[in-house]
Amino acid sequence: MKKLLRFSALLTAALMVFIMVGCGGEEEEEGDKTPPTMASATPPSGAELAANASITLVFSEKMGAVTVPGGVVALGDGKTVTVAPAGEWSAGTVTLTVTGTDVAGNDLAAQTLTYTVKAADKTPPDIDDAKCDPENGADGLEPGDVTAIKIVFTETMKDVKVDSFEPEDAKVDAKFDGDKTLDIAFLGGYSLGNEMEIVVKLSGTDLAGNALATTEYKFATMAKEE
Repeated sequence: MKKLLRFSALLTAALMVFIMVGCGGEEEEEGDKTPPTMASATPPSGAELAANASITLVFSEKMGAVTVPGGVVALGDGKTVTVAPAGEWSAGTVTLTVTGTDVAGNDLAAQTLTYTVKAADKTPPDIDDAKCDPENGADGLEPGDVTAIKIVFTETMKDVKVDSFEPEDAKVDAKFDGDKTLDIAFLGGYSLGNEMEIVVKLSGTDLAGNALATTEYKFATMAKEE
């Protein structure tokens, strides 16, 4: 009887191990089988492209590999990928084929991008003062009218960074839209007061790698009423 019970216990344990192994295998088989997609390209297909400009591609998920013949690919964070020319893009119409795989090895359906290549861009980008909100260099602003900041650039930017923000005690969150606009929000209920000067130090480059010409955005609020 004891032998029978011992055999039954061993059989039950073996069955449990088999079930656990089987479930584990099933989970492994049910891994990521969804192919990635390309969400956007900047500049978009069909647009003009400076001969020395890079292209920014955004994918639906993190990529393990991306290939663009004729281009030099930098994976970045995996979802946002930069494609720079190997020297310069050829003049005229250029057709680029984007292929790749996500980190799970699923293939990207080949994507075709077509551009009209223009002369190399040697002009540095700048802050578009009048389109900013508040306008760059504005003075005498009512503090309560400024609840957020929008900084607009003269051309599409590859990247933009806030290097410093004054007043230093202000808590802010800066978000670049991937094109021409940097939005800055105040956090933690922070609000501006009278006689304050806001100074934002910036850095960044356009798609051709030209550095931002004006690196300071600023405005001031009005004096206290007597």
